[in-house]
Amino acid sequence: MPEAARLVWLDEADAKNPALVGAKASRLAEARSHGLPVLGGLVVPSCVSLPAIRAGAAALEARDNSGAARTAVYDHPPPGLLSQLPRAARDLGDSLVVRSSSRAGEEGVWAGAFASYVGLNADEAVVGVVGCWASVFNPDTLKRYRLVGMQPAEVEMAVLIQPELPTVCGGVATLGEEGRVTIAGMLGHHAPLVAGWDNGHVAVVTGDDSVQASEGSPLSTELVREVACLTRLSQKEVGCSHVEWAMGEDREIYLLQAQRSADTRPIHLRQEAPRVARKANPELASMVRTMLRFPGPVGEKLVWPWAIGLDDLPAIRSAPTHGSPATLIPEIRENAALLTSQRWQGAWVPEAAARSWAKLLRGDASTGREWLSSPTKVDFGLARTHLESLGELAAALEQAGEIPHPGWMWYLDPDSLDTPRVRRESLSRRVGAGRWEHLFYGVVASLGHTLSGHPAAAGWGVGRLRHISTAQQAGAFAPREVIVADQPLGNLAPLLWDAAGIVTAEGNPGAHLFEVAKWLGVPAVCGVDVSLWIGRDREKMEQGDDVEVAVDGNRGRIALLPDNTTLLASGNE
Repeated sequence: MPEAARLVWLDEADAKNPALVGAKASRLAEARSHGLPVLGGLVVPSCVSLPAIRAGAAALEARDNSGAARTAVYDHPPPGLLSQLPRAARDLGDSLVVRSSSRAGEEGVWAGAFASYVGLNADEAVVGVVGCWASVFNPDTLKRYRLVGMQPAEVEMAVLIQPELPTVCGGVATLGEEGRVTIAGMLGHHAPLVAGWDNGHVAVVTGDDSVQASEGSPLSTELVREVACLTRLSQKEVGCSHVEWAMGEDREIYLLQAQRSADTRPIHLRQEAPRVARKANPELASMVRTMLRFPGPVGEKLVWPWAIGLDDLPAIRSAPTHGSPATLIPEIRENAALLTSQRWQGAWVPEAAARSWAKLLRGDASTGREWLSSPTKVDFGLARTHLESLGELAAALEQAGEIPHPGWMWYLDPDSLDTPRVRRESLSRRVGAGRWEHLFYGVVASLGHTLSGHPAAAGWGVGRLRHISTAQQAGAFAPREVIVADQPLGNLAPLLWDAAGIVTAEGNPGAHLFEVAKWLGVPAVCGVDVSLWIGRDREKMEQGDDVEVAVDGNRGRIALLPDNTTLLASGNE
């Protein structure tokens, strides 16, 4: 720790330096200097945390254990500067809030990742500071480092200490286009809202100060207009369009936190959902369902050419394997070629098949009829063997530690399946939207049953649905699936990196999880009433079998694709 290290008060010029006091504290210091209603406070600079965090990083490297790393932080001798903290903190009052303020906090992916403590007295402030340092090694936080390619030792953790504000109500607010401010709030302290536990209430203040709110909302028109004004001032003075606010018992509105928009993508990259045909051919649902059941580059090359249009294909089952990738891969390739030859023998010339694929890629789904009406003479015994071999390959790769879950196999490079180095490198990249996603979305959105909720993160996506209700189920998530959860809890954040979308039955657009979704460009919708559907089909959802959903985060809608029987019946009406 440098000898010059000292406690920094928010009214000092140094408090505007994020390298010294972290992103959160520096933005509040800047806002306070411009006259915005920010409580006073002091900061333990980031340099003070370095020895303890390095001790935690060393413990993590030695034992790969989050608990050991946090213990190392707590056991590290406290820096001498912390002995000055209790006396200084008494000037802030009898009840304090101690919050992390890392430089990493500038990015939305860190929303809710680090610790905060409420109701500490001055003598307990040191414990809160060390607790914020230790939160660098929380299990969920460690997963987020992997998302952004950082190491815990790189985190520069300052800690902000302010008076606790007894609140009447609080929440978050975001400034959008044309001066439109979306406000989420609740009575009392708003911590349950941002954590995803409480639904809260949503109001919108338009550019001309008109208020749109649900009937019976406890957030008064006067209140939401004041919050909208504060949000616009935050953007004007400090360039932050997303704020955390609270009304104190003195009936004044305070700025608790100011951030730049979590969605950092340029507007031209925030694509609207693809145009959806009024009514797609119901038969195309069978094609799309097959393509989503066997997804990614592996499905496209080794399954789709012979399987599209075939009904009653067995599901891929990841069972213990007696083979190795080296022995399974040649057999898989050989069987795929043989099945494709059987499917199209005497039916299409290769050039015609290539033209059909090209039409599909351009969004011309009518060409799917050619696939669906083509000969289906394949050896179903061989098809079953082929799919079983793919399941064995997924299991073998998982057992070897090359992939975290069997569903990842589909996103490997099919031309390099037999090269271990290339397989491992494939896992280091993000599995983004594929070239077929426009087609999938159009068919599912056109034929699906639509449900509405609140827009929580802009964008669109489509995939097989994965219901996650416990942390244990998170391990079953596969890339490009749509997560459906009861509440937008923070421990789902690491899954968003490869998700096609997220839908929650409860919660509020102000939850921290949706800030992460915005930063990653993952569409999100909350407040969707899927209770009856979940109750009827929960087991199928948890298995991810034949449940396809399109997510429109701009309009707050999802579309669920019915089963084949329902679709074909509707198509014959």
